Amino acid sequence: MDGGLILERPPMAPSGVCVSRFDAALEDWLNAHYRYWNCDECVVLPKVAVNAMRTVGGWRRGVRAADHLVPPGTPVATFLDRKGRASDRWDGGEGLGISGNGTTHSGVLAGYLLDACGGVIGLKLWELYPGCGRVRRRIYPFDDTLFGTANGRNYCVILETDGRLLGGRDNPASGILP
Repeated sequence: MDGGLILERPPMAPSGVCVSRFDAALEDWLNAHYRYWNCDECVVLPKVAVNAMRTVGGWRRGVRAADHLVPPGTPVATFLDRKGRASDRWDGGEGLGISGNGTTHSGVLAGYLLDACGGVIGLKLWELYPGCGRVRRRIYPFDDTLFGTANGRNYCVILETDGRLLGGRDNPASGILP
Protein backbone atom coordinates (compact mmCIF):
# COMPACT_ATOMS: atom_id res chain seq x y z
CA MET A 1 0.00 0.00 0.00
CA ASP A 2 1.12 3.54 -0.73
CA GLY A 3 -0.81 6.38 0.92
CA GLY A 4 -3.96 4.22 1.05
CA LEU A 5 -3.74 2.93 -2.52
CA ILE A 6 -3.08 -0.69 -3.39
CA LEU A 7 -0.78 -0.37 -6.37
CA GLU A 8 -1.13 -3.80 -7.97
CA ARG A 9 -4.45 -4.69 -9.48
CA PRO A 10 -5.61 -8.26 -8.83
CA PRO A 11 -5.42 -10.65 -11.81
CA MET A 12 -8.41 -10.53 -14.13
CA ALA A 13 -10.48 -13.46 -15.36
CA PRO A 14 -9.41 -14.89 -18.73
CA SER A 15 -11.06 -13.30 -21.76
CA GLY A 16 -14.13 -14.99 -23.21
CA VAL A 17 -15.14 -16.49 -19.87
CA CYS A 18 -18.61 -15.61 -18.62
CA VAL A 19 -17.88 -14.66 -15.02
CA SER A 20 -20.88 -14.97 -12.73
CA ARG A 21 -19.27 -14.49 -9.28
CA PHE A 22 -18.12 -11.27 -7.69
CA ASP A 23 -14.31 -11.18 -7.40
CA ALA A 24 -13.59 -10.30 -3.75
CA ALA A 25 -9.98 -9.24 -4.46
CA LEU A 26 -11.04 -6.80 -7.18
CA GLU A 27 -13.81 -5.46 -4.94
CA ASP A 28 -11.26 -4.87 -2.13
CA TRP A 29 -8.95 -3.11 -4.62
CA LEU A 30 -11.80 -0.85 -5.80
CA ASN A 31 -12.77 -0.07 -2.20
CA ALA A 32 -9.19 0.91 -1.34
CA HIS A 33 -9.17 3.35 -4.27
CA TYR A 34 -12.62 4.65 -3.36
CA ARG A 35 -11.44 5.41 0.20
CA TYR A 36 -8.40 7.22 -1.21
CA TRP A 37 -10.49 9.46 -3.48
CA ASN A 38 -13.28 9.80 -0.87
CA CYS A 39 -16.01 10.60 -3.39
CA ASP A 40 -19.38 8.84 -3.80
CA GLU A 41 -20.07 9.97 -7.38
CA CYS A 42 -20.59 7.00 -9.71
CA VAL A 43 -18.07 8.28 -12.28
CA VAL A 44 -15.14 7.98 -9.86
CA LEU A 45 -15.18 4.17 -9.84
CA PRO A 46 -14.74 3.65 -13.61
CA LYS A 47 -12.04 6.33 -13.65
CA VAL A 48 -9.94 4.79 -10.87
CA ALA A 49 -10.49 1.24 -12.16
CA VAL A 50 -8.42 2.01 -15.28
CA ASN A 51 -6.38 5.01 -14.11
CA ALA A 52 -8.23 7.50 -16.33
CA MET A 53 -8.94 10.50 -14.09
CA ARG A 54 -10.23 12.74 -16.89
CA THR A 55 -13.53 14.52 -17.35
CA VAL A 56 -16.61 12.49 -18.28
CA GLY A 57 -17.34 15.09 -20.96
CA GLY A 58 -15.08 13.03 -23.24
CA TRP A 59 -16.75 9.67 -22.58
CA ARG A 60 -18.17 7.98 -25.67
CA ARG A 61 -20.39 4.96 -26.10
CA GLY A 62 -18.71 1.63 -26.90
CA VAL A 63 -20.22 -1.82 -27.39
CA ARG A 64 -23.14 -2.89 -25.22
CA ALA A 65 -22.07 -5.17 -22.37
CA ALA A 66 -25.23 -7.19 -23.09
CA ASP A 67 -23.96 -8.04 -26.59
CA HIS A 68 -20.37 -9.09 -25.72
CA LEU A 69 -18.66 -11.02 -22.92
CA VAL A 70 -16.88 -8.11 -21.32
CA PRO A 71 -14.18 -8.95 -18.74
CA PRO A 72 -14.66 -8.01 -15.08
CA GLY A 73 -13.04 -4.71 -14.16
CA THR A 74 -14.15 -3.02 -17.39
CA PRO A 75 -15.74 0.43 -16.90
CA VAL A 76 -19.30 0.68 -18.20
CA ALA A 77 -21.94 3.41 -18.27
CA THR A 78 -25.33 4.26 -19.65
CA PHE A 79 -25.25 6.53 -22.68
CA LEU A 80 -28.68 8.07 -22.71
CA ASP A 81 -29.93 11.61 -23.08
CA ARG A 82 -32.08 13.05 -20.32
CA LYS A 83 -35.25 11.68 -21.93
CA GLY A 84 -33.85 8.13 -21.93
CA ARG A 85 -32.94 7.92 -25.62
CA ALA A 86 -29.68 6.30 -26.75
CA SER A 87 -26.77 8.69 -27.26
CA ASP A 88 -23.15 8.29 -28.30
CA ARG A 89 -22.05 10.66 -25.49
CA TRP A 90 -22.26 10.59 -21.69
CA ASP A 91 -25.42 12.37 -20.48
CA GLY A 92 -26.43 12.89 -24.11
CA GLY A 93 -23.63 15.47 -24.42
CA GLU A 94 -25.72 17.84 -22.28
CA GLY A 95 -23.58 17.90 -19.17
CA LEU A 96 -21.79 15.81 -16.60
CA GLY A 97 -24.74 13.74 -15.39
CA ILE A 98 -27.54 14.43 -12.97
CA SER A 99 -27.85 12.31 -9.85
CA GLY A 100 -31.21 10.56 -9.57
CA ASN A 101 -32.50 11.27 -13.10
CA GLY A 102 -32.49 7.58 -14.07
CA THR A 103 -30.54 8.12 -17.29
CA THR A 104 -26.89 8.56 -16.21
CA HIS A 105 -24.96 5.96 -14.25
CA SER A 106 -21.62 4.23 -14.44
CA GLY A 107 -19.78 1.44 -12.69
CA VAL A 108 -17.30 -1.37 -13.13
CA LEU A 109 -18.46 -4.64 -14.62
CA ALA A 110 -18.22 -7.48 -12.09
CA GLY A 111 -19.71 -10.25 -14.24
CA TYR A 112 -23.00 -11.53 -15.59
CA LEU A 113 -26.21 -12.89 -14.10
CA LEU A 114 -26.98 -16.32 -15.58
CA ASP A 115 -30.22 -18.30 -15.73
CA ALA A 116 -30.42 -22.00 -14.80
CA CYS A 117 -29.34 -23.00 -18.34
CA GLY A 118 -26.31 -20.67 -18.35
CA GLY A 119 -27.90 -17.95 -20.48
CA VAL A 120 -26.92 -14.36 -19.71
CA ILE A 121 -29.88 -12.45 -18.24
CA GLY A 122 -28.23 -9.45 -16.58
CA LEU A 123 -25.12 -7.56 -15.52
CA LYS A 124 -23.37 -7.50 -12.18
CA LEU A 125 -21.76 -4.16 -11.37
CA TRP A 126 -19.69 -2.55 -8.69
CA GLU A 127 -20.98 0.97 -8.23
CA LEU A 128 -20.94 4.11 -6.12
CA TYR A 129 -23.66 6.64 -5.45
CA PRO A 130 -23.99 9.57 -3.05
CA GLY A 131 -24.22 8.36 0.54
CA CYS A 132 -23.27 4.72 -0.13
CA GLY A 133 -20.07 4.82 1.93
CA ARG A 134 -18.32 2.01 0.02
CA VAL A 135 -18.31 0.18 -3.30
CA ARG A 136 -21.65 -1.62 -3.69
CA ARG A 137 -22.61 -4.71 -5.65
CA ARG A 138 -25.72 -4.56 -7.78
CA ILE A 139 -27.43 -6.68 -10.40
CA TYR A 140 -29.05 -5.04 -13.42
CA PRO A 141 -31.36 -7.43 -15.30
CA PHE A 142 -31.83 -7.29 -19.05
CA ASP A 143 -35.44 -6.18 -18.80
CA ASP A 144 -36.80 -3.85 -21.46
CA THR A 145 -39.72 -2.88 -19.22
CA LEU A 146 -37.25 -1.06 -16.95
CA PHE A 147 -36.31 2.55 -17.72
CA GLY A 148 -32.81 3.94 -18.16
CA THR A 149 -30.18 2.92 -15.66
CA ALA A 150 -32.35 0.09 -14.24
CA ASN A 151 -32.08 -1.95 -17.48
CA GLY A 152 -28.78 -3.81 -17.87
CA ARG A 153 -29.08 -3.57 -21.67
CA ASN A 154 -28.32 0.15 -21.44
CA TYR A 155 -24.78 -0.30 -20.10
CA CYS A 156 -21.96 0.09 -22.61
CA VAL A 157 -18.19 -0.02 -22.48
CA ILE A 158 -16.74 3.47 -22.03
CA LEU A 159 -14.54 4.89 -24.78
CA GLU A 160 -12.34 7.98 -24.96
CA THR A 161 -13.16 10.80 -27.40
CA ASP A 162 -10.86 9.22 -29.99
CA GLY A 163 -12.67 5.84 -29.83
CA ARG A 164 -10.08 3.99 -27.73
CA LEU A 165 -11.11 2.14 -24.57
CA LEU A 166 -11.14 4.30 -21.45
CA GLY A 167 -7.78 3.73 -19.75
CA GLY A 168 -6.18 2.11 -22.81
CA ARG A 169 -3.96 -0.80 -21.80
CA ASP A 170 -5.14 -0.53 -18.18
CA ASN A 171 -8.65 -1.53 -19.31
CA PRO A 172 -9.28 -5.30 -18.97
CA ALA A 173 -11.10 -5.25 -22.34
CA SER A 174 -7.95 -3.99 -24.09
CA GLY A 175 -7.03 -6.40 -26.88
CA ILE A 176 -10.40 -8.17 -26.59
CA LEU A 177 -12.97 -5.63 -27.77
CA PRO A 178 -12.76 -3.59 -30.96
